[in-house]
Amino acid sequence: MRYRVGDVVIDAQRALTGRVLGVRGKSLTLVRPSGYLWEAAIDECWTASPEERASLTPRGAVRVISTSAPGRSDGRAPGVR
Repeated sequence: MRYRVGDVVIDAQRALTGRVLGVRGKSLTLVRPSGYLWEAAIDECWTASPEERASLTPRGAVRVISTSAPGRSDGRAPGVR
C-alpha cells in the first residue's frame, strides 16, 4: 500500500492509530494528537477505518469510547452499585 502525508493508519505492532507525518522508504513517521511521534514499518500498517480516524479528534474519541463501553439499564456507570 502506498501512503501519503496526512493519511491515518493503524500501526499493528503498537496497536495505535496515527497520522502519517512522513514517508521514508519502507518506514512511516506517525504522530498522535498529543504530539507522540514514532516510526513504523509500512508492512505493519493498514488504513484506518472511519471510526479509527474519528478517534484522533476529541469529539470522535468521546463518541468511540461512549459507544464501546457496556451500558447499564439504570443509567449508572459500570462498577457503580
